[in-house]
Formats: sequence, structure tokens, C-alpha cells
Amino acid sequence: MNSVNVGCPKCGSLNVKVVSDITETTKGFGAGKGCLGYICFGPIGLLCGMLGMGETETRTNTYRMCADCGARFK
Repeated sequence: MNSVNVGCPKCGSLNVKVVSDITETTKGFGAGKGCLGYICFGPIGLLCGMLGMGETETRTNTYRMCADCGARFK
């Protein structure tokens, strides 16, 4: 039978908690895309350069953290 190591690898404490960090990033206006669109297609191209503006990407990072020494590990 395999035992699962749930203790802290740094100090050996069993006082370990699961923590999740959530990071959100939002796209802004792409000036390069807008200018290129304007050069190629005029004012309509400028509006097309705004496509994708305001899209949000969410990333979740889950790890374990020792409540005694503060070490973070997977």
C-alpha cells in the first residue's frame, strides 16, 4: 500500500492547507491591429481592430501551503 505524503516537505508539519490563486487578465484595444485595419479598410477596419477587446482570461493555480512555515508546494 502506498502512503500519500501530505506533510510539508520543508518542516514536516501536517498543518497543510490547499490554496487556489485566481488571476484574471483583460485584453485592451490593439493599436497595431486598429491602425493596420484603418490602412487596409478605412474606418470600418479601425472598428474591426477593436474585435476581441474586453475579453477576459481566467487562470487558476492550486497548490498546498504549510500553515506553520509558509512553504508552498504542489
